Amino acid sequence: MRPSLHSILFPLLLAACTGEDADTETDTDTDVETDTGSGSDIPAAECVDENGACVLTGAYTQSMRLTADKAWLLRSGVLIGDDTNETILEIEPGTTVYGEAATDAVLIVRRGSQIWAHGTAADPIVFTSDQAVGSRARGDWGGLVLNGRAPINACTDGTTPCEAEGEGNTGTYGGTDWADSSGVLKYVVVEFVGTEVSPDNEVNGISLQAVGSGTEMDYVQVHQTLDDCVEFWGGAATAKHLVCTSPGDDGIDFDLGYRGKIQFAVVQQWGGGGNNGIEADNNPDVHTAEPGTTPTIANVTLIGDPDVAESNFGMLWRRGFSPMAYGLAVDGFSTACLSVRDEATYAAFSSGDAGVWGSALACEDPFETGDDADAGTEEAVWGANSVLTDLKLKDAWNTTAPDFRLAAGSSLASGGVTPSDSFFEQVSYIGAFDGTTDWTAGWTRHDAD
Repeated sequence: MRPSLHSILFPLLLAACTGEDADTETDTDTDVETDTGSGSDIPAAECVDENGACVLTGAYTQSMRLTADKAWLLRSGVLIGDDTNETILEIEPGTTVYGEAATDAVLIVRRGSQIWAHGTAADPIVFTSDQAVGSRARGDWGGLVLNGRAPINACTDGTTPCEAEGEGNTGTYGGTDWADSSGVLKYVVVEFVGTEVSPDNEVNGISLQAVGSGTEMDYVQVHQTLDDCVEFWGGAATAKHLVCTSPGDDGIDFDLGYRGKIQFAVVQQWGGGGNNGIEADNNPDVHTAEPGTTPTIANVTLIGDPDVAESNFGMLWRRGFSPMAYGLAVDGFSTACLSVRDEATYAAFSSGDAGVWGSALACEDPFETGDDADAGTEEAVWGANSVLTDLKLKDAWNTTAPDFRLAAGSSLASGGVTPSDSFFEQVSYIGAFDGTTDWTAGWTRHDAD
């Protein structure tokens, strides 16, 4: 059995925070924490202390704040809210929250409730495994699930409002409010996640289930997940500065009528796992179901691991997926950079309801070939966008200190296009980075275990 961080390090963390000797015996008392002077109106959470860890488990229906001076441990399912009334979980900058591997811990924010996780570049909020450093792995714990009240297209029988049950029994999601808010994730790292609940049924690093556009996501990393890094199930959540490193499945996944906006995202496969950089679908059964999966995405860099041999596409677009895509840069995927499938998907691009502009592919095989490919389809969808032999990035395949910025002489420094929408920053380069600014520096993590 692997020793857990709960048994090894939590007493040390408590001693460091309090300046006292750590209690080596289990303490199940409920201690009311004092306010740390954060200025928040949300009361500090009570600490149920076990060997220096403040244990959270079960459902919470009163707003609370996790303070940075404590080590917090998620045990089994931790649910915020009652699916009706508002409960707020606030997390202070610099806080570390551990997921207990022995109980497949998962944090679920129910409909009507919010998470306020507002870290900083200097003090990010980190959700990680309770296993000892050096013994951590993908799938140690579940991950973060946000359930919202935005529309989805899962109800092909016409049921309204349409609702669905999340993967891994992570709660009900769906509704009618496109602008619904599930809170804030800013400077947040989620790592060593993706517990397999049952065969082929894992929890994603972050699952955004019918999350509305009122939710703020900026500077968010998912690292070492057994399943997808981030999956958008319907809704209209917006996001900037997303980082996905070492996923065991897809990097970014779109499903069930997602209509949000994303700018500046990078996916880096490594560690012998992974599937597609982006996997995108509308409804799996009715490809023309409404609302359609029609996101607007810009400035995305997808870096594949050539050693991943099976079903390894930079982008797999199918089942009626209809994006407006700008500034995509894709390289290193062993099967192909781009696969486009299904009649409804082709029709969206042919009609102009979907399109790609100012983008570049540089895989050995830029377009899918073989039995699943329709000759010429990917080329027609890609149109006048570039096919290169090398994106010329500084050190994009480095797994411990990657540098995704453009190297000198990269043709990606110009030719980019961004949507004329106030959400998007107007830039002229292709991909998520220019040659100067590394917006991942200082707050992201790249540990192998």
